[in-house]
Amino acid sequence: MTVFDVYVNDRKCCRAGVGADGVLTAIVNWVKLTGPAAQTARRLRQPPEESRIHVGGLSRGTHRSWLERNLVVGDRVTIAIARAGRADRPSRVHPERATSKRGSRREETTFLNVDLDIQSRSPLDPLVKALGSSVLALYVGREGRRHVAHLELATQSPSPDRLIRRLVALVQRLPRAERHLWFRAHHREFNIGIQAAASPFSYDLSLDAATVRAVATVDAGIGITVYGSTTGPSS
Repeated sequence: MTVFDVYVNDRKCCRAGVGADGVLTAIVNWVKLTGPAAQTARRLRQPPEESRIHVGGLSRGTHRSWLERNLVVGDRVTIAIARAGRADRPSRVHPERATSKRGSRREETTFLNVDLDIQSRSPLDPLVKALGSSVLALYVGREGRRHVAHLELATQSPSPDRLIRRLVALVQRLPRAERHLWFRAHHREFNIGIQAAASPFSYDLSLDAATVRAVATVDAGIGITVYGSTTGPSS
């Protein structure tokens, strides 16, 4: 099969491949938002400026992702197209969204994921590194005068309780220096993401008491972000 061998600064990051047929993509982008768009990004805890690389694919009804990371000025990206019998296991796999007979997407309010959001006056790179490879860094760097980190688990689950407790366990296992950096941060939040849609009429999400107690052990908060629907109700 055709594969992409992806290197950043001459260090191999992944070998991506979807098999005999499908779609394979490697994208490097740079985005800088200004004005109202930048204000919206900050409100959603997203950086107004970033450069990222994404390596993903689609095959047999599933989306796959091997690499999602930030880039900085001076980074060098190399992509070698090769033939190989095997590829690396994707870090994320999720099904392609179903479509109706008319071709329009069936939108329902749903739980998306749990992000770990940290804000500090000190750089957070050592803390993120200490959390290990089971955590994906959506963004680590500066937002204005603050140092921030927006993280999520590499493995997904439909249960916010399970995701939060896994993240709490990683924080509890931090070495002393990085644990001190955690508690010095002025904002520590496990944020539950929900995608809103026209149906159902109501959507309920609750957390186990054990999850709330676990979050309290690391002196963090629980937040909820609801993303507005991009489609109106069906006729």
